[in-house]
Amino acid sequence: MKRISNFLCVLLVATGLVGVESIEAFANDIKAPNVLFIAVDDLNDWVGYLGGHPQGYTPNIDNLANEGVAFTHAYCPAPVCGPSRTALMYGVFPHRSGSYGHDEIYSAVNRIPKNQLPLNLVFQNSGYYTAGCGKIFHYPEKRGWDEYKRQIGGVAAKTKDNLGKGIQLGFGILDTDNDSDTGDGRLTDWAIEQLQRRHEKPFFIALGLHKPHLPWDAPKKYFDRLDLETIKLPRVPQDDLADLPEAGRLFARAKVGFSRVDDHQAITEVDGAWEKLVRAYLATSTFADANVGRVLDALQASDYSANTIVVLWGDHGWHLGEKQHWRKMSLWERGTRTPLIIKVPQATGNGRRINAPVSLQDIFPTLIDLCKVEVDQEIDGNSLKPLLLSPQTEWDKPVVISHGPGNFAVRKGAWRLIHYADGSEELYNIEADPGEFSNLAGNPEHQAKRLELQEQVPTDWRYVMGKRFNNFGSSFAKPKQ
Repeated sequence: MKRISNFLCVLLVATGLVGVESIEAFANDIKAPNVLFIAVDDLNDWVGYLGGHPQGYTPNIDNLANEGVAFTHAYCPAPVCGPSRTALMYGVFPHRSGSYGHDEIYSAVNRIPKNQLPLNLVFQNSGYYTAGCGKIFHYPEKRGWDEYKRQIGGVAAKTKDNLGKGIQLGFGILDTDNDSDTGDGRLTDWAIEQLQRRHEKPFFIALGLHKPHLPWDAPKKYFDRLDLETIKLPRVPQDDLADLPEAGRLFARAKVGFSRVDDHQAITEVDGAWEKLVRAYLATSTFADANVGRVLDALQASDYSANTIVVLWGDHGWHLGEKQHWRKMSLWERGTRTPLIIKVPQATGNGRRINAPVSLQDIFPTLIDLCKVEVDQEIDGNSLKPLLLSPQTEWDKPVVISHGPGNFAVRKGAWRLIHYADGSEELYNIEADPGEFSNLAGNPEHQAKRLELQEQVPTDWRYVMGKRFNNFGSSFAKPKQ
């Protein structure tokens, strides 16, 4: 029997426009549905349907958004690959597990017990054939796969652009126009082969695309479609950090373990570097979209399209200069917002947009709810099934994001509160101020909203430091004593 977390309960019955009878009718229509699970590494909201950048070109992801339910404000559990994927795949918030960095899952630092089953193993135990390739977990989880392929080699870039100034953000143009010559292309081919097989059991097939993770390498055609002279840069006011607390400025300008320079300062000092990097990120995002399109086409051509749930997600956001910050590892909108699309055959909500904030933490409870899979463990998050059936369902649940011990963002309605471990805060109205240029935490007019969101900040969280966690140590504010 599935048990429900006390922190954020799994919602099994909709409130509002969807009644129990509608939910039961939906459950009876689909018997043990298959799952196609697509993860895209480091993909922020620069996709067409989210409009994060005017030159974002992702036609295949946009088509999926039109066919399924597209969540326009989906957020990661943590703005780093390791803890975000650990939280999603095991169903445990980072602040409860202590998984804040790229630590091994079962180390002394991370207290996730081995009886906390990952999502793929839950499906395998329920009679599903499970196959995965690419990056699903940050560190491979060997349990729960009938077949798994971590990487398949591909062509390398013959030339890398050296921007100088110690800048370690790099890209390369691959001398091929054949996606199947690349590592991600070959992983996609492997997933396509899985879909082309005859399956006697329902399946859970996972494709983890590495791009647009660094280095931003992609076939030449994806770079060629973007004229460097017309690249649009993000708006970054010179005084954007002026109204931030010390902890916020530390997050913006932190020198993380793999970068020994101030990224933004160095990039702005090299003529044309910013434009080159924005173009490279856009190019690799379109490359990722092309692979998404190929696997979706294969599903459509297969015998399984009418009975397969498709889930597409990015593991966190990514800054390209916003807040004078590069990379991930921030609690702002750009560092935490990511695509999430769920397409359920026959779902009445298909083709709609959900603007209410939701979390990637909700994927685990949603899938086991949709597939009627039983699991005897606590699962953090909310089932999104009511929203898949009727997007008009009222939804005002807060989304909680953590980055290191004691640092949290709460996203609810139009608002974002960032609460740092030292007690300092930032408050933004995202609808009125999508760039988060005006910190309202000290504004007397908004104290009621600040206190309302502050009630959602966890007060019980693990404070742990592992050796691999230290790679991110300079990014974190010290907890208040």
